[in-house]
Amino acid sequence: MNAISRAALLAVTMAWASAASAQSLTLEEAIRRSVTQSPQGEATAARTAVLEAARAAANTKPAATIDGTVENIGTGGFSQVQVDATYNQRIERGGKRQARVDLAEGDIGVAEAEALIRRLDLAKQVQQLYVEAQAAALRLELAKSRVEIAQTLQREVKRRVDDARDPLFAGTRARTQLAEAKVDLELAQHALDAAKSRLALLTGGLPSSMEIITAGFLEPKAIAGEGVGLTSVDLALFEARSRRADANIRLQEAATRTDPTVFAGPRLFGSGDVALVAGVSLPLRNRALNSANVARATAEKRQVEADLAVERFQRRSEVALAAERVEEARHEAEAIREKVIPGAEQTLREVRAGYNRGGFTFLDVSTAQSALQDARVRMVAALSEYHRARSDLDRLTGRFAELVGGF
Repeated sequence: MNAISRAALLAVTMAWASAASAQSLTLEEAIRRSVTQSPQGEATAARTAVLEAARAAANTKPAATIDGTVENIGTGGFSQVQVDATYNQRIERGGKRQARVDLAEGDIGVAEAEALIRRLDLAKQVQQLYVEAQAAALRLELAKSRVEIAQTLQREVKRRVDDARDPLFAGTRARTQLAEAKVDLELAQHALDAAKSRLALLTGGLPSSMEIITAGFLEPKAIAGEGVGLTSVDLALFEARSRRADANIRLQEAATRTDPTVFAGPRLFGSGDVALVAGVSLPLRNRALNSANVARATAEKRQVEADLAVERFQRRSEVALAAERVEEARHEAEAIREKVIPGAEQTLREVRAGYNRGGFTFLDVSTAQSALQDARVRMVAALSEYHRARSDLDRLTGRFAELVGGF
């Protein structure tokens, strides 16, 4: 890489690095803070508490009942009254209780996987806002550089106008360009403050005390070995849904077995005698309903598997497109940095030197200055596109899964 170009472009990063303080905010720390600040944690905890209570309820046996009856109540001298009191207990068969517990645990697993995916989506949002702040900081430095160049040029033009070597309008135009550069500097500062404010909405803290770490922003890296399948987080969601579907199938299959109810208790006669009553009640099967429930549960399992296949297909395409965008933006940024900007810088130096010797006009200097500024702005735009595309790719490949998974 051209040494002059590297010095001109990476000076900004060096300045930012030297200005970093204890309040500097890395991307990883921004993501960690945003997950901590987000109310998603409380919502997830509340939902998990509900599902755990449902699991505890599922892990209970059927409640017993006590029945009482009075028979043979007559009129006159009829004295054949008898009173029955029975204790009834339904006995579950076929593993219904464990199947209910497995189904409840499947609901918990789905909720946990969905919460992890929401945190990963939040990490992507923070990453995009962080990239905006980095790009805004770089544009601010470019605006400062433009003001410095315009000030130097305005002094040179003033000297030539005072020496009657240039017309008066050249001085007016130089002052106008300086004013435009200062206005752009103010707008760039405002854009940086706005970007920090948007980031602070998710990470907390004061935007004014936030220092964005920009190391690596000017050095885009080539993609190396990113997977094209589902991330472990996304796959965990489908695995949880699959386990829940399996538990539902087992529950519906267990429901095909009827549950007997046993009962026993005393029988009191009007004569004062006491007897023992005991028995069993066995409901009849509803084969049509049972078969329909099993078929529905099996179909839900197939739907989960089909959704997984669709998700894999779409994810493969999305990863490929995101990777293509990343590489395209990287090539553009590197091409501008290595081939365009060095030539624009050299042209500006040569034109200014020639202008001081009287060989060029102010318009030539202004054109060369604008060409350099346009090249740098285009490079920043390409780098911003690279990092935005990189945030999409990072989400698809689960770059921050471990970082957000511990919350």
